[in-house]
Order: sequence, then C-alpha cells, then structure tokens
Amino acid sequence: MQRPGWNERGLCLLETVIALAAGAVVLSATIQALNHFERRLWGQLDTMARHQDLRIGMRIMEEELRLAGTSAALPEAGFGAAVLNAGSQEIVFAANLDGLTATVTQPAVPGQQGLTVSDGSAWPKGKQIVVCGGERCAESRLARDGRAKSLSLTGPLGYAFPIGSTVAVSNQVRYYLKQDGRGRATLMRQVDGGANPLVGDVASFRLRYVDREGMPTQEPARVARVRMELAVGGGGRVFASEVGFRAT
Repeated sequence: MQRPGWNERGLCLLETVIALAAGAVVLSATIQALNHFERRLWGQLDTMARHQDLRIGMRIMEEELRLAGTSAALPEAGFGAAVLNAGSQEIVFAANLDGLTATVTQPAVPGQQGLTVSDGSAWPKGKQIVVCGGERCAESRLARDGRAKSLSLTGPLGYAFPIGSTVAVSNQVRYYLKQDGRGRATLMRQVDGGANPLVGDVASFRLRYVDREGMPTQEPARVARVRMELAVGGGGRVFASEVGFRAT
C-alpha cells in the first residue's frame, strides 16, 4: 500500500519540489555566470580589435609622415614646406605617397603645358606635381592621366626647365580628429581632399613637434620630427611614437 505524499520510488513530493527549485536556482546562477563571461569575452575582443586598429592606424601614419617633404624633388632649392599646418590635434603635410617621380627628357620652355619625361604612365589625372631643376621649382596639375613618355598640364609652368630636371607628384595629406553627434571622436585620414576614418573611438590624441636641433617648435617650416600620442576606448593605455622626416 502506497503512503500518502510518496511516489512509487519512495520520494516525497515535497522533496521533489525542493530539488526542482534548487536545480532552477543552480541553472539560473549558471546562466548568469555564462552571460557575465560572454560580456567579458566580447568586451575583451572589442578592446583587442580597437587596439589592433590603433596599431594599424599608427603604422600608416608613421609611414606617411616619414615621406613628408618628398614631393619637392629638389629640397636644396628650399621649395615649399614639408608641413603646412602643425596643430596639437591636426597635421597637414605634403608628400609623394606613391613615390611617383620622373626625369625631364626634353627641355621645357615657358608657356609650355606638357612635359616629355622618362615615364609618366602611372600618374593619375588631377594630381598636383612639382617640377624642379636649375635651382628652381614650379607647381602644376595633370590635365589627364600620364602617358609613357609625356605629362599634360592644366597650365604653363612659367619657367624653363632643362633636360634632367625632376618631376614628382605632391599629395596633400591631413590627419585630424572628427567628432560625431554623440561626442565620439575618430581619427581621420585625408589625401588630396578625400577623407576616410582611420581609428575609431579615440579617447585622446596629441601631436608634438621638434626641429632639427631637437627643440620643441610650432612653426610648420621648422618641423623635422613629430611625436604622436593616441589612446582608444575608455582612456586606457596611451600609444606613443616619434617619427622623423626622410627628406630632412
């Protein structure tokens, strides 16, 4: 005969209910622990991704800053400045990013709107160029894509340039901070007017400048080295790097 409140295996109904309640508590605690672990994991992955973007962005900026001033094919002529604007959170500089250079193979005369060169086949339309020779330089823009042995210009150079003069593309590069409507900052990279985000969720960004003697300066024409400091996320580790210009 079965006792009241007992099942066929001899377990009290109350004990079964208590066991189920305890199991539910354990299951709830396990789910909470898993959710906490998942949040921490995703947070760590997000931090790792931000730091990876930061490192890549810093590397790109370092490589391009080293090229500041390389667009002047005759630096000893004192033509133009490598840095055009030296701000604490913005820098603008001229550089030949793709290393596009050529040599004039036929003399150029004043008023001429084309150059005969050693190789202009990879030069894109609209790019600014610098021609240097005979201790003088001049700027112009490409009227169309370059050809194997010639470059077409939008206007005359105004000077005569002998055989052997050098021609180089001059890109204008700008790094700066841009904030969205929520106040979140992004480090932007702009080349010849086209801008793209480089590093997101920027917590802090600072630029400092020194001259050839290693003294701090804010004069663009005297800048020879740039020190960058950049942090992302909640303002954690600050990554720092100092870059000297190859052309100086």
